[in-house]
Amino acid sequence: MKRFMIAIVTACCCVAAAAQDFEAPQNDPLNAVVRIETVSTVPNYLLPWQNRTPQSSSGSGVVIGGNQILTNAHNVADSTLITVRKQNEDTLFVAKVKFVDHECDLALLTVDDPAFFSDITPMEFAETPPPQSMVIAAGFPIGGDGLSLTQGIISRIEVRGYAHSDKKLLTAQIDASINPGNSGGPVFYKGKVVGIAFQGSRRGESLGYMIPYEIISHFFDDIRDGKVNGFGSLGFLYMSLDNPDTRAFLKMKPDQTGILVRKVYNEEENNVLKAGDVILSIDGNKIANNGNIRLADGQPRYFSTVISAKQIGENVKVELLRDGKVLTADMPVRKVNDKIEPYLYDRRPEYFIIGGLVFTRLTYSYLLTFGNDTPPMEMLEKFREVKDSPDDNVVVLTQVLGDEVNVGYQNFDSMVLTSINGKNVHNLREAVELVESCKDEYITFEFEGDVPVTLNIGKLRAATPTILDRYHITADRFFE
Repeated sequence: MKRFMIAIVTACCCVAAAAQDFEAPQNDPLNAVVRIETVSTVPNYLLPWQNRTPQSSSGSGVVIGGNQILTNAHNVADSTLITVRKQNEDTLFVAKVKFVDHECDLALLTVDDPAFFSDITPMEFAETPPPQSMVIAAGFPIGGDGLSLTQGIISRIEVRGYAHSDKKLLTAQIDASINPGNSGGPVFYKGKVVGIAFQGSRRGESLGYMIPYEIISHFFDDIRDGKVNGFGSLGFLYMSLDNPDTRAFLKMKPDQTGILVRKVYNEEENNVLKAGDVILSIDGNKIANNGNIRLADGQPRYFSTVISAKQIGENVKVELLRDGKVLTADMPVRKVNDKIEPYLYDRRPEYFIIGGLVFTRLTYSYLLTFGNDTPPMEMLEKFREVKDSPDDNVVVLTQVLGDEVNVGYQNFDSMVLTSINGKNVHNLREAVELVESCKDEYITFEFEGDVPVTLNIGKLRAATPTILDRYHITADRFFE
């Protein structure tokens, strides 16, 4: 216990030392660590015209330059009210979201009242230290109102999935306790912020993760132009090349290592790579057969970190082996959009109702409605598909609001719509256009698995207002 208290005092002294670099009043440096309280309202994705009951949650944040607060995106997602409080007083101040990137789970907040920043010295950042470095996590975890400081070491730095977005980006694992409420709080090393605490793990004891400086820096660079573009994706599927016979078949020399390109998405745009290519290096970093590259100090990184470090529109230089010949090319970093769209944070779900048939777009948020149940295989298979165009998405029938006009189909739900009257459906707006332009007596909705639903279009149109009134729905559609 005595050693732990010494560590806390040392952390405070280090943070105070960092504050001396600013031309600001010498305040308590830990005033820059703030508590964030949020009231949020999440849509009901099965009943997309409704919202769920508002919920309250709390997290942490850190004041940085420009009178801004850096925190996690998940702390403020779907927010209707955000308040912040300093650790040395009880006054609440209203905050607003300035920028948010749900992919990397980061957000910048502002507070209009200048009094909030009167005794705060903003924190500085430093690069993520190597594994085995001792760090201090600061925040407001559940179980009390006061500021909490916990110490630990950085165990490893690697690519992992971000729970908030399902995006795979660089993380740093620390054994300092990261509990609910810690999220968004700074992680200090020698008095400077080197990461933001953002998630824990239930599969082990004292397993916490922070967003490292590399990702935070990317976020800051991204928003310089006033908008959020996010992170680029690989744009191809690949596999490791640990087997020597496979490497020999691909005409790789003994000193050559790399990964095999299995499939290229949007080949008309990504015309640099072809299936069957071996990527030998990326931006001058030799790629091992397991996909790793090595930093100058010997630390391993997955090769994808080179791509995620770039801004959208920048290039990475790749060295390829194609049919035994070595080629070099510049590959632009782009977004690769899956057909199943991301979580709909800060957005209402789009929907359309005709004759009690409720259609919406397939998103990660919709899949969450299945809870512990397994979604239909037709939906899961869409994970393997990417958009053919920016407007391409998957349309699903969420449910059928029972009425005599749709008798026999009232138990249909969670079905992927493929066509209307024989015409393929590429997005929800197109489905609406096909319904509204139908001049035939009957309309046939074709669902994945060759399941047709044929109904009288005139009766569907006539019944829609009555169904909406019966189910207390204000509009038959919503589009952003």
